[in-house]
Formats: sequence, C-alpha cells, structure tokens
Amino acid sequence: MSGWMARAAAGGLAAALMLVPHPAAADMVVIPAAKDNTLYESATGALSNGSGQNFFVGRTSTTTNVARRAVIAFDIAGNVPAGATIDSVSLTLNLDEAPLSPASTSIGLHRLLADWGEGASDPPFQEGGGAASTTGDATWIHTFFDSVLWASAGGDFVATASAARTVAGVGFYSWGPTATLRADVQDWLDNPATNYGWLLLGDEATLRTARGFESLQSLTTANRPALTVEYTRAAATGAGRVPDGDLVPGTPLMVEHAAGGEIRLSWGASCLASDNDYAIYEGNAAFFYSHTMKLCSTGGATTATLMPAPGITYYLVVPRNGPREGSYGLDVAGTERPPGVPACIAQEIAACQ
Repeated sequence: MSGWMARAAAGGLAAALMLVPHPAAADMVVIPAAKDNTLYESATGALSNGSGQNFFVGRTSTTTNVARRAVIAFDIAGNVPAGATIDSVSLTLNLDEAPLSPASTSIGLHRLLADWGEGASDPPFQEGGGAASTTGDATWIHTFFDSVLWASAGGDFVATASAARTVAGVGFYSWGPTATLRADVQDWLDNPATNYGWLLLGDEATLRTARGFESLQSLTTANRPALTVEYTRAAATGAGRVPDGDLVPGTPLMVEHAAGGEIRLSWGASCLASDNDYAIYEGNAAFFYSHTMKLCSTGGATTATLMPAPGITYYLVVPRNGPREGSYGLDVAGTERPPGVPACIAQEIAACQ
C-alpha cells in the first residue's frame, strides 16, 4: 500500500515493495508559556512584572492597590497540527509563595478577550509589589503600556471561569481538564488570531489571599507553567500511494531496459482518485535514504523513461495531489521512509479510499 522501489544495475533490474502510512493517531504535547505577566491594581497602570520569576493572583494585606491578577498565554497553533481535534487540556503551575492564613483560596482561569504584552519590568526581592511598567507591558489599565488600554480596568475576560480550583500551600496545582478549557484551546488552534490566553482571578474580597506562582522566567525549568494538550490528528488530506499488486490493487511498479541505456518505469494509478501526478526519486543503493528528486512531475502519466545514474541505483515513485506528496513506503522495520532531500514538494500522507 505505497510507493514501490525499483533498482537498476548493469546486471539486471528488480522491483521491491514498500508499504503503507499510519492512520490518524492520538498525541500529547506539553507546551511552555509563551508569555505571562501580573496586573497590579493601579489607577495609572504604573506597575507590572513582565520579566520577573513570579506572577501573582489574589488580594494582598494592604489597604490600597490590593488586587493582583495574572495573565498567561500559550502558542497552540505552533505546537499542535492544524486540523487536529483537542481531546483534553490541563494547566499546571507551581505555587511558591503562599501566606499562612487563609489556608486555602479559589483561583479561576478566565478566557481573555484582548491581546496584551510582556515587557522588561522585573520587580526586586519577592516581586509582590511589582516594578515600574515598561514599554509593551500589560498593566491594570493597559494591554500594552503606555498607549493601549483594556476596555475595562483589570483586564477584559469572560466572566465565567473555564476552570477553577482551590489552592493552599506551596506545590504544584493543575486546572482541568474541563470541557471549557478544551473548547478554548480548540478555538485557538482553529483561529490563532483570537488566542489571548487566560486571566487568573482569585478571591479579591478576602485579605491575604494573594499567591505567587513561578513564571516562564523561573530559573528552574521544571517549575515553569506547562499546558498539557491531548489531541487527535486530522485524517490526512494529502496523497496516497501507488499500487503494490497486493494490498493496493492495480498494476504494480515495473522496470525494463529501454534504448540507449535508459530504463522505463511504469505503474498503476494511485489508490486515491484525486492524486493527479507523480514524482520520481533516485538514490544510490549503497547509501540508502540517499534518494533525491529525479523527476518532479510526470504530467499525470504512469510511465517515465530515465537515464539511470552510474552504479546501482534505486527509484521511488510517489503520488502527488496538488501541493502534497504521498507515501514513500515503509522500511524493513515498518517505519515510514523519509521524504527525499531535497523533496519536490511537502509530504502529507492520506489513507487509501
């Protein structure tokens, strides 16, 4: 069920079968934060924490500028293949600053409705008081200090939490999986321009609920925010494979001598009716996986006459479907053979229909 390989040598010619691609499969990826920040309650937006090692959520023990809200975002489209179905999402944070009382507090994740920035502000000591906002920082009133504002002070976000949980003392905590977190990430995968991340909102009515979590700038990599996403890849929409005379019916790849030392390859149509062209790759049999483009288009024909390179050579015939190539076949270990280097076009394997 894939492309065939043909060998050409002075002493004779042979054709060998190479087998099929794998179907859609479930996967998991752990995505690091792309940016995070703290919104320190301030009528002027004077405080931020774009480059510190922590971000903060909840209410402090002071009587003014008491609230802290964190914002965090992850690059979904850069880590999950387009067209995938999101199955499960959970966010894990390391809480490393917590008061003795109250012993616990609830924190919710709320989807943000506007983009925001992470500047160079970096507070001293334990960072809870913030630092002077720098250009591009998110603040209590700014999405990007000091020129772009939130529609509402404290951030623009969906009122209902996508996930919530109770946290207490120091340690790792996870939010999710929930159906709403999954829906958020699915939408961000399908519509990356709407991916502004989440705002973490704590109890701002009770004194001393503020907690500090390690940020993406934490010196300990394992303690940085991590978004675990389980997903199922979309069924491939690329190209299929040429007949193999067994699992994929049709005329298998044949090779014969032609005039002037040339060889003539012929094969049956791909297992996908939408595959409308073929590419041919040539390699040195002494250096397997050396195949490189020999003919990037047969014009839709299922035959080609070629002058082989000196020595023992092998050939791969790969179907094409628009801007994608199909299977190069499996090796003896059952692993998909790698594309040619260079390849005529990008590979995207589709199952036969």
